[in-house]
Amino acid sequence: MKKILPILAFLAALALPGAWAQTDSPSGDFNLPVVEKVLQNGLRVLVLERPGVPVVSFSFMMPVGAQDAPKGKTGLPHMLEHMMFKGTETIGTTDFKKEKPILEALDVVAGEINAEREKPEPSPERLKQLAAETQRLQDEEHRWIVKDELSAIYTRNGGESLNAWTSQDVTNYHVTLPADKVALYAAVEEDRLSHPVFREFYSERNVVAQERRWRTESSPEGALDEALEATAFQASPYRDPAIGWMGDILKLLRTDAVAFYHQTYRPDRGVLAVVGGVKASEILPLFEKTLGRVPNPKDAPPLKQDWTQEPPQKGPKTVVALFDADPMAAMAWHAPNFPHRESVVLDVLSTILTSGNTSRLVRDLVYGKKMVTSISAFTGNPGDRDPNLYEVQFEPDPKQSYDAVVAAIEGELADIQKNGVTREELERARRSAESSFLWEKTSTASLADDLAYNQAVHGDWRYTVEYLDMVKSVTSRDIQAVASQYLVSANRTIATLERPADK
Repeated sequence: MKKILPILAFLAALALPGAWAQTDSPSGDFNLPVVEKVLQNGLRVLVLERPGVPVVSFSFMMPVGAQDAPKGKTGLPHMLEHMMFKGTETIGTTDFKKEKPILEALDVVAGEINAEREKPEPSPERLKQLAAETQRLQDEEHRWIVKDELSAIYTRNGGESLNAWTSQDVTNYHVTLPADKVALYAAVEEDRLSHPVFREFYSERNVVAQERRWRTESSPEGALDEALEATAFQASPYRDPAIGWMGDILKLLRTDAVAFYHQTYRPDRGVLAVVGGVKASEILPLFEKTLGRVPNPKDAPPLKQDWTQEPPQKGPKTVVALFDADPMAAMAWHAPNFPHRESVVLDVLSTILTSGNTSRLVRDLVYGKKMVTSISAFTGNPGDRDPNLYEVQFEPDPKQSYDAVVAAIEGELADIQKNGVTREELERARRSAESSFLWEKTSTASLADDLAYNQAVHGDWRYTVEYLDMVKSVTSRDIQAVASQYLVSANRTIATLERPADK
């Protein structure tokens, strides 16, 4: 409590009047005086002033994720994230006019390689010739490249946490800078969004392929998750991994990325959240003159968003992933995505089941019956724009079978479906949610990400604080009803990890 009170005072101090029209969150306990403005090109900017803070965090969220990849080009949104760090026509090159024809020549050779590989009997000699030509062109390309210049610009100016990530739903780019470097950010990002150059595409494609090998093909957790999602989903694009399938990754062309960029990275779909020691009245006019000028392509085809709706699951599913590692398993049930109330109810149930040593499954299965060495429950996987999965993952004790652990978990769920949860469990879940909220909001970067994510994915940044009120409204009867509706065997998929027979 001693730690929480100063943070409460700090958050209360955020509710200060500003020079621009503010849109306050309606939460009864917390108030984030966000200044919201839509620039002339449709880019939505959210500014949260933190007077006296010497830094400012920027979170640019584009609602373009793995689920938006064209058929046969899974992994393209993630590849695009990598490309956005390669510079522009003026950043990352000594002479773009001389570099450009080399990029185009590499595209031609890459297309020829794809065509040769797709033949019934590819010619090894022809592929060897094309690989040599690729290397020659890449060596020539490097003569004009200034390696990692975009990142170096930010680093030289005190930038920290420059990074990006791609999920099933969005791609995010973030950086934290000294508070007096807003103009630098605006200039660099206007150039990056208006004139990106996807140089080093084919060498970076190999980097992404290696990332997939590391994250999924050499990772027991990655192999388990991929098997689970590909089995649980029949129609939803969530069945495809965010990083993409290897067969698609190795065929991606730079021309694919350019076309996809102009189709999807429209300013009128993006969100920029700015949190730190800045004044909205000063930076918003600057953004209007810079980021507000980034064009929306007029000739780009519309983004496909009418994905086939996932049909109801009509029976339990199981899948086994073979991997030379200790056993682990995941149970998953189809569930509504946030901000549906059922998703919040399941969030609270996750806390009651596996958050802390006194939670039900940790207390009973880890410390009591010693059936598992670890266990966790969570919502929102693998994404949150569409209906998703509620999961329970566990690592069984070597002496226990998967079936025994599954039966124990389902026994606990059956008790909740019949009797609900206690008042003490609900209070503990509420305190946990409030504590997590408070600590997270002390970071300008985390708060910027939260604001941008909620606006881009859920349609309203106010969920950043409304979520607490939603958690506090959850009752034992709510948990009982939602568990009875969704956490049933007909709606369940179980994925297990097992060693191959020869190991």
